[in-house]
Amino acid sequence: IILGRVALLRTARAALCITALHSPSVRLMHSLPELLDVLTAEQQNHLAPMLRDESSPAYAQLRGCELAGLRSRFTDALSAAERSGAERELSPFDGLTVLESMPAEERSALWDEGCGIIARGELGVLLLAGGQGTRLGSSLPKGCYDIGMPSGKSLFQYHAERVLRVRQLAADAAGVPTERVHVPFVVMTSDATHDETVRFFETHARFGLPAEDVRFFQQGMLPCLDADGNILVEGAGRVAMAPDGNGGVYRALDGSGLLDELEARGVTGLFQFCVDNALCHVADPTFVAFCARARAECAAKVVPKAHAHERVGVLARVRGRASVLEYSEIDAPTAEARAAEGGGLLYGAAHICVNWFALPFVRRIAREPECALPLHIARKRIAAHTHAHASAATPGVGSLAKADAEVHGIKLETFIFDAFGFASKMVALQVERADEFAPVKNAPGSASDSPDTARALLSQWARRKLEAAGAQIVEGDASAAGVNGASQGLLEISPLVTYDGEGLHERVRGRTFTPPCEVR
Repeated sequence: IILGRVALLRTARAALCITALHSPSVRLMHSLPELLDVLTAEQQNHLAPMLRDESSPAYAQLRGCELAGLRSRFTDALSAAERSGAERELSPFDGLTVLESMPAEERSALWDEGCGIIARGELGVLLLAGGQGTRLGSSLPKGCYDIGMPSGKSLFQYHAERVLRVRQLAADAAGVPTERVHVPFVVMTSDATHDETVRFFETHARFGLPAEDVRFFQQGMLPCLDADGNILVEGAGRVAMAPDGNGGVYRALDGSGLLDELEARGVTGLFQFCVDNALCHVADPTFVAFCARARAECAAKVVPKAHAHERVGVLARVRGRASVLEYSEIDAPTAEARAAEGGGLLYGAAHICVNWFALPFVRRIAREPECALPLHIARKRIAAHTHAHASAATPGVGSLAKADAEVHGIKLETFIFDAFGFASKMVALQVERADEFAPVKNAPGSASDSPDTARALLSQWARRKLEAAGAQIVEGDASAAGVNGASQGLLEISPLVTYDGEGLHERVRGRTFTPPCEVR
């Protein structure tokens, strides 16, 4: 009874934090005097008139932010942005395993081991879903977007249904009822997407996921700065804020109370992915077991770069520590460098933001000061007052009703992969790009990473699986063809039918399918 009450308390605490979290960590929570002291130490005194008492909007915005050392971290970020590759001491990542090179028996064994881990409730799924669908022409969270497949499913639904299928496969492998297998599904939203995301899941009955397994929490926010490192004032007693990047997930997950809840449920590792990958093999048992076998603290899935100058981040080592290099950080000679043996690109492992983290590692990154992630800068036009205008407005900065202009400012963010360098051991698994990577980032009609290209990739994947299982494809309506001549019409297989082709032979052998259609 006592343990049950503890579990209920933890769940209730997490639920409260889920709806209330707007800052990187509710564990920090400065008192007003503490916050004023930190701001004084960071030479941000122009904000003091906005912080008259704890009801001030600026206090609610800043009380949970890690502001100590802000100026020095900002300076470090500026320096890092100007550092050359030679100064960073780059070297290729040496912990890479290619899945296709594994013997079939080893891959089968990994799959079975991964199903066992899932059946025991040791895996949680962490979905990063803070982005809006603005570039896609939608005002909704990106996960609500329908990419235009025959089923009309949203990205959220695809991901949820893959978890349901894995849950069923794990239960079957363990010889237990499906309802006894639980895969916590934890979604990181943002201030802009939280309410709509929660509502979308509730409206669709969580796409069949058990209510006790679905949790939401918000990523943190960081203040925006001017070129001199001063926090920008938005007006109406508020400072200009922006999401703290996907690297804020560690502190936000911990601060929400969900990290404690996951640990209490027996979760030992997290499969993390982004909402805009329509082909992600969510909770992949093979990858999960690969990480467990390696006794790694974190791991990444990668795919081969399409070409040397593809605009993607690549896995590498910086001063011997695992890292991801953004395409803008790699000069042409480095991007084009090839290994002596085999001739492959030395920096050709594209990071697709599909990762695995041991739970103690997440806690260490979230809590230990020496694991603080570096800041990165993004120069943007920001609706705010200039520092001079804000300072001149004393004694009432808060009296400025709204920003009088867009100013050249800097948004600060952290990247999830900057934690890689703190791992005692990190490994990577290279998978087939065509099987597991269909990003939806750009507007419809774009030549790459668009809903059109994602549709084509999903349809091609379905075609390969159906034909391998003995089905016949008869082309139908050419007007429904995928982009780039991908196929004469779109084919789709429901994730509830198969995760990666298993069980299809008995279901479709000898049958004929005419696109566009969904096998369900």
